[in-house]
Amino acid sequence: MPLTEIGSGQVAGKNYDDLKLQEEGYKENAVVFRCIDMIAQEVAKVPFQLYQNDKLLEKHPLLELLLNPNPMQSKSEYIIDVISNKLISGNAYLEAAYAKTSSDTVLRPPIFLYSHNPSNIDIIKGSNGMPHEYKYTLNGSSISFPVSTYGRSNILHLKTFNPTDSWYGFSKIQAASQNIDYVNLSNEWNNNILKEGGNVSGVIEISDKISYTPQQMEDVRVSMKKFKGSQSKSIMSLPNGMTYKQMALSPNDMNFLEGTKVSAQFIAFVFGVPYDLVNTDQAKYENLEKAKELLWDNAVKPNLEHLITEMNTWIVPRYGKGLRLSYNEDAVEAISTKRDRKRQSLEGVTFMTVNEKRLAMGLEELGGGDTLLTEMNKIPLDQVVFNNEESLPEDEKSYLKSLITQGYNEKKAKILTGLVYDHSDND
Repeated sequence: MPLTEIGSGQVAGKNYDDLKLQEEGYKENAVVFRCIDMIAQEVAKVPFQLYQNDKLLEKHPLLELLLNPNPMQSKSEYIIDVISNKLISGNAYLEAAYAKTSSDTVLRPPIFLYSHNPSNIDIIKGSNGMPHEYKYTLNGSSISFPVSTYGRSNILHLKTFNPTDSWYGFSKIQAASQNIDYVNLSNEWNNNILKEGGNVSGVIEISDKISYTPQQMEDVRVSMKKFKGSQSKSIMSLPNGMTYKQMALSPNDMNFLEGTKVSAQFIAFVFGVPYDLVNTDQAKYENLEKAKELLWDNAVKPNLEHLITEMNTWIVPRYGKGLRLSYNEDAVEAISTKRDRKRQSLEGVTFMTVNEKRLAMGLEELGGGDTLLTEMNKIPLDQVVFNNEESLPEDEKSYLKSLITQGYNEKKAKILTGLVYDHSDND
């Protein structure tokens, strides 16, 4: 039996718990929450652009749909929803919704776009190695979204690479699970200590020289239950011969800050977020600027381009041929900052022509921009030597006169003449 036929028509089992990832991984961990929220919001900020072949379209029904995907969400909320689901579980499910569903809806523009919680979606295996359908279940009711032989469906499944499961993506939270557990358990441990006033536990030493009645022992148990360390104003009294010894942790034992910091660094690393952006300590402005650029390169851009690439094969063709969804790079702060720094660096370069610098910046060439410029007044080098194929005039006056004849004013002609006829050797 071919591997593609194994389990056909069955639900593809998940090797992870959606709710656990959402609760313990996202809602209970401040570092994970911050990383995911930061990435999703940055992706949502970037404006979409639509091209018809190479022509930028200012207006189009698809752009209007992306600005207002559904009655419940704006473009920003919708994109944050999609990207957050993908980062939490490794899976995101987008629905193209129609007033009436029919076999040709996968070829027509939808009226709404929705993002579904991955915990409500199950993949039904197909016999051709692709999903047979996506099954959405909520409150006991189910809706099926079929997948055609060519892979077309009104559900777009965004997923990350998973080496052990071809049906579902792999969550970054799973990759950072040990560090996430460390942070969560450290916080829980510290909170419990604080609730007990910094006291962890204690023991009562009993003298073997004294016999205690059952009632005395019961009184001790009751007194111990009422005693809550420094937060309690109660006083614990013990019979003669009993001594209470506190087993509190030392300050070093109670300090989980360093371990939590290391775990937070690993968590941020897994999500591609520079630690300076999640560090509670104040970072320098210069570090933050570079950190934002790294955030764009390592986390925001990959997720944005993954979404756009899949949209170009899923929803864009339903609006006609020759359309291509993209994004406005000029609106991205990290890209603008890098370009400004690159431009400032190129301005000081003397071995490149104007057009070479413009090409390096991704700009079009200019007429007359293929000549190297000198440092002084940025005068074209070929004009300084008068003519590459002809010898210089015998005297300065002839050269000066020739420049004026070419159209230079007297002041500029004198500057050029001074560059050609250098009298420094005569001094």
